[in-house]
Amino acid sequence: MRRTRPRTISIASDDRARVPFAVIGVLLLVSSVTIVAILETRDEPKIDVDTELAIDRGEAYATSEIRHAAVRATDTVVQSPVTTVDGDLDGVLDDDTAFEDQTRLTIFAEATATLDGREQDVGQGRTVEVSLPAVDDWTDEDDLESALESVSLEEDDGVMDVTIEDVAFTVRDADGTLEAETSRDITVSVGTTMFELHDRVEAYEEYLNTGMLDGVEARDGYGYDLAKRLWPLVWGKAYYDRLLSDADDRAFENVTPNDHTEVMANDARFGAQQAVFGTQDDYGNRVMAGPLLCMAHDLSESALELEYDFDELAAQIHPDDDVDDVDTLCEAGVVSPDGELPEMPTVEEIVAEMLEHVDKNGTIQGHPFADMAMYEMEAGLGQSDLEAEMRETLNETDRFTEAYLEDYYDDSGNERTDDDTIDDPDDVISDLQDQLNEIENDAIFNYDRTQDSINNIYMINGNLGTVSDSPSMDGFGHPLPRLPDKYDTSNHTEVDRTYLTTDTAVNASIDKTTQDGRDSSLERSLVEVDIEVEMRYATFRVWNDTTTNASVDVREYESRYTDFTASFELDGEFAPDLEIDPHRVENVLEHGGSHDPYLGSPTNWEGAADEVTEAFFGQDFDSDSEFERWLSGRVNDIESTSDFKEAINYDRDFDEDIQLSPRNEEILHSHIVWDDILEVHNETVTEIEPVETDVMEMLTADESPMREISENVREVERELVDDTGEFENAPELAKMEARKVYFENIHKYVDEFASEHERMTTGGSNLIDDLLGDLLDSANAIINGPMNLLDEMLGSGEEILQNEKDTEIDTPEVLNDVHVNVDGSPTYHSSQMAVNRTEVPAVRAEGDGPLEINDKISFAPMGVSYENEVGLPGFPVIPWPPLFYLQVDAWEIELEGEYVRFEAEATSGDPSTAGSTTYVREDKQVTLGTPGGSELELGSTEPISYENNQTILVVVPAPQFLPQGAPGVGDTQFATDVPGEQRSPLWDDVGPILSK
Repeated sequence: MRRTRPRTISIASDDRARVPFAVIGVLLLVSSVTIVAILETRDEPKIDVDTELAIDRGEAYATSEIRHAAVRATDTVVQSPVTTVDGDLDGVLDDDTAFEDQTRLTIFAEATATLDGREQDVGQGRTVEVSLPAVDDWTDEDDLESALESVSLEEDDGVMDVTIEDVAFTVRDADGTLEAETSRDITVSVGTTMFELHDRVEAYEEYLNTGMLDGVEARDGYGYDLAKRLWPLVWGKAYYDRLLSDADDRAFENVTPNDHTEVMANDARFGAQQAVFGTQDDYGNRVMAGPLLCMAHDLSESALELEYDFDELAAQIHPDDDVDDVDTLCEAGVVSPDGELPEMPTVEEIVAEMLEHVDKNGTIQGHPFADMAMYEMEAGLGQSDLEAEMRETLNETDRFTEAYLEDYYDDSGNERTDDDTIDDPDDVISDLQDQLNEIENDAIFNYDRTQDSINNIYMINGNLGTVSDSPSMDGFGHPLPRLPDKYDTSNHTEVDRTYLTTDTAVNASIDKTTQDGRDSSLERSLVEVDIEVEMRYATFRVWNDTTTNASVDVREYESRYTDFTASFELDGEFAPDLEIDPHRVENVLEHGGSHDPYLGSPTNWEGAADEVTEAFFGQDFDSDSEFERWLSGRVNDIESTSDFKEAINYDRDFDEDIQLSPRNEEILHSHIVWDDILEVHNETVTEIEPVETDVMEMLTADESPMREISENVREVERELVDDTGEFENAPELAKMEARKVYFENIHKYVDEFASEHERMTTGGSNLIDDLLGDLLDSANAIINGPMNLLDEMLGSGEEILQNEKDTEIDTPEVLNDVHVNVDGSPTYHSSQMAVNRTEVPAVRAEGDGPLEINDKISFAPMGVSYENEVGLPGFPVIPWPPLFYLQVDAWEIELEGEYVRFEAEATSGDPSTAGSTTYVREDKQVTLGTPGGSELELGSTEPISYENNQTILVVVPAPQFLPQGAPGVGDTQFATDVPGEQRSPLWDDVGPILSK
């Protein structure tokens, strides 16, 4: 707890924070009066002048001793700062402020041991005794908490103000008689860098534990520094292996080996020191020389062309160790160079060289979309059929190489994600693969768009056309005879009534259009119908005379004639659902046009009028008389207009699709598929311009670059499809319709896969999320963070890598010319070999003190592991061979490390001392010496440790000669020759190790 300092009277100035330490030091050395004396309200009654002077002299003495106690305490605390509070002191020291609480308690203990109960002779036999607030029991939590409340700290700009409250002063005369008692708050000021060092060391440990995602977002932290090194290195390896090396002799079986990660992790750790302290370990460049040279040599043998004599460099950096070649150097493990460091490869140079091989362009061919469209044109048409028909022709073009075609038509490529290549057959990749395979199977086995096109062409839509005379009647139905007037209606009752209905005349005509004449349209009137029916309606009525009760007495008869008429047309629209819109067709209703693919003229839509007639009336009629006979059998009992409509099958809403057949449907179908569409497909495949796209765009674009294929397809389509031309006959129209459908299918598949691609890149729950959900917070985090980072790296090369050679540190103005040195033990953290006491003297068993020597103890500084999170063959961005344009692989790299000892030294401390301040973090128990001579367990100092991880996502475009993809770069789970373990030798043993 830092308290507000009471009002004071300063010897030098009441603006102490701005007094240079040099001046303060002179005052201290010359006058022995420290910095500040506190004058507070005096107790009543007032004492005499001599007594007051005695108290002032006692206060000056206490001030001096408290200041020295504060200096000693800071030196003690920085050597053993509490990072973990002892359980018994949980109520005293706060975990969040343990360092400050420890400082306050240590100052109080030092001041108590120095001052409590001390007397000073102030002349004339008088003495003044100084007493601090009493702590009865240094093991009692309440007493310790009370002691802490008596001390407050204020630190600002390198000056720490320490205030101890209620310091008691007792003045006695020569006889020991009490003259006066009073208490005052004593405040002293101490120049110190302890809090600056503490904050920076804490910040350094936090920096080391800042993960990749948080670090990338803030552009800061160890995870970010490591990403700056590992991402471009791994991408460079992956692209070199995929695009520049021999596919049969891979340059890199493993792109994330632990020994390479170790080098980059150490380099990033020195970068972390630079970022936090403004400097790095003086020995850092020297210990990096050997490992960096070995990594550069390893990469150069596989891919890089670094112009260095590696054997000569190895001999120069270890002239006294019988090292005369790089192999000997690297076999020896991590060793420190002895001589001056020669000019040798740097991390920046290695990464920049790898970046030079990264071409972020991927090629999207139209071939797969066209093939899918072709599959749909003929049921059962598969890849082997296409290959048989097209392979020779395609191989003669400049567009595709033999290697491309051989891989493209390799059916085994479709099995790359079967149960043998993934851990879980229910894996999301497998599920997605199954779904896409179903689409392919549907296209091959369930569709016959050519047949659909033929059916579509030979389709007539019959409908009711012009109605000249709607079905109607011109008179009335049966008449009703009346009882003659001579009869009394009151005496006669009707006893019978009979109706007679007969057709007396049926006149009808049905005229069909069966020739084209000058009409070349696909929509016309086909049937003209005129109907006239005369009906005779007669009625008989009989009445009896009720007064005579005689037999039938009165009979009456009456009849009338009524005409029913209708005149209308039946129209036909040929091929109503065409994708094309022909201007005219020369032959519609007649034989005509080219004989191909027939031996004679095509029938076209011949018989259309008959079909429409039958569809409307229920049967066809060859003559008017036949039509009249049909009507006569249906109209002899009509009595109303509705009866008439029903008799002649009149349907105002008549609109019916009627299927016709070509002259020889099988021959026509075969001709369209094998003589025309296959040739169109061949030309399309070789003419569609591919789309070149940036791999980042494939991962992050709101609109898929794949959609550009559609525009390239349209350029070919415009050459091969005549949408509005003039056609000879129905087969020619069917051929063009099939072409149009073929191209529409291509656009459909481009749209489907582009939409799926966009769902992947923009959806909140996308495929990469599903795939890596347990690994990453979200796909967007991995893409939008590190992907942007990588884009910066690829765009700027060395500029993104920091120059980490500055040794200056910015310091507060009051501490001018203060420098900080950092010293980590061990300096280089190896993941392969442990260090012993000979190499690192600070090595000891966990919890042992510096004097507890055990030569069997060694220390493991770092462990590294990696795992490929996407199994063989990687995860295709469009995951369906042969749509394998981009392939994603993800590696999870984990590392953990620990220092035996870490020191941060400020070369300037308090102005009155010549020494420096060194802040130490190592594994030790922290105790406090109490004024009574016992030790109080405060807790422990934990060594600086760190855990960090990297998820590296690499997207590699499939080269043209491998359109179905290839085993992912660095896919080691299923490889037969895995180079090394996935975990480094020290992975499970970071920290002290008891040698066996």
